Amino acid sequence: AAYLPSQLGFPSIGARATADGIPPELPLGPFFAIWGIIFLTYTVFGLYAIFQNTELSRRLSFPLTVSGVLTVIWMLAQQMIGQPVLNLLLLGPLLWFSWNAALQFDKMRGLGGSMIKWTADVLTGLLSGWITVALAISIPGAFRSLLNQGPTDSEWIALWSVLIAISIATWFYKEFVSRTVWYYWAAAWGLLGILLNNWLRTGFGYFGWITLFFGCWLLYRRFVTGANGSQT
Repeated sequence: AAYLPSQLGFPSIGARATADGIPPELPLGPFFAIWGIIFLTYTVFGLYAIFQNTELSRRLSFPLTVSGVLTVIWMLAQQMIGQPVLNLLLLGPLLWFSWNAALQFDKMRGLGGSMIKWTADVLTGLLSGWITVALAISIPGAFRSLLNQGPTDSEWIALWSVLIAISIATWFYKEFVSRTVWYYWAAAWGLLGILLNNWLRTGFGYFGWITLFFGCWLLYRRFVTGANGSQT
C-alpha cells in the first residue's frame, strides 16, 4: 500500500534523488534563512515589550515568549536527538502558541498603525506560517521513522501529506485565526523551496509542477476570496 501511487502508474523518484538523506518534500537549505527575519523581528518586539507596557505588549508577550522557548527546545531536539516523531510532537504546541499570538494581534488590527504594529504583524505572520510549513514537512519523516523507511520511500504519499496538511491549515488560519498576508508568504516560501528542491536537486519535475500549481492556488484562495481571521 505504501507504494500504491507507483503501482497505479505514477513515476517513482527512485534513484534520481541524490544520496544525501534529504527527502524530496523538504525545502532547499537556503530557504530556512527565513528564520533570520523571524529572529530579527522577535528581537525588536522583545525590546519593545521590555520597555513599553502597552495593550500590544500585554497581548503578545505570553504567546510569543512560550513560542520562543518551544522553538529553542525544538531546535535543540532536532540537533541533539534527531528523532522525527519527537520533532513532530514538539511542533504541535509550538504551532498552537504561534497561532495564538497571530490571533491576539489580529484582534487589534485596524486600531491604528505604527512601526511596532507592523513588526508584530510580520513576526506573528511569518512565525505562524513557517511553523505550519515545519509541521507539515515533519509528518512524512515521522511516519517514515515509524515504518523504518528511507527518505525517498513512499514519496508521492509524502508529498501529498505535506500539501494537504498545509491546505487544511491555511484554510483554518484565514477563516478563524488571522487576516495577515505574512502567513501566506511564509507558506509560499516553503512551497517554493520544495519546488526548487525537486527541480534543482532531485530532478523530479512532477513534484515541482504539482507544488507550483498548489502554491499558486493557495495564494489565489487568500488574495481573491479574502480572509475572516479573528472576526469570524
